[in-house]
Amino acid sequence: MSEMTSIKIATEVKDRLNHLKIHPRETYSDLISRLASLAQTEQPPWRIPLIHVRVQGVIRELKHPIEISVEMDEGEYILYNHEYRLLVVAPDLSEGLKDIIDEFEENWNDFVLQDESALLGGALDLRRKLFALVPGEI
Repeated sequence: MSEMTSIKIATEVKDRLNHLKIHPRETYSDLISRLASLAQTEQPPWRIPLIHVRVQGVIRELKHPIEISVEMDEGEYILYNHEYRLLVVAPDLSEGLKDIIDEFEENWNDFVLQDESALLGGALDLRRKLFALVPGEI
């Protein structure tokens, strides 16, 4: 048998744990172990709609939101949208969203403000997609 230790938990937390037991005789040690294992398993990404972006220093509303996928890895947030070539890693969600807006503006500058004759295949496709997102631009 493994070593044991005592811990103190609030009565409210104990009541919440009781509701999470698989069966009434499941020990708190087994329950907490099961919950810890679930927390460590890979979680599917969740999505956040990006509604506003910055274009040439001006905040603009998009014609339709871009879905930003969010994942956690070793305490950091990974935010991305492959279609629009957006990818950032940040210590918190708020900073990640700010970085995504910066990344969008960089893509705008690199693909939309670029001379169209200098762009090839995928870059031209991205340029058209970016144009289609921002009403009244260029």
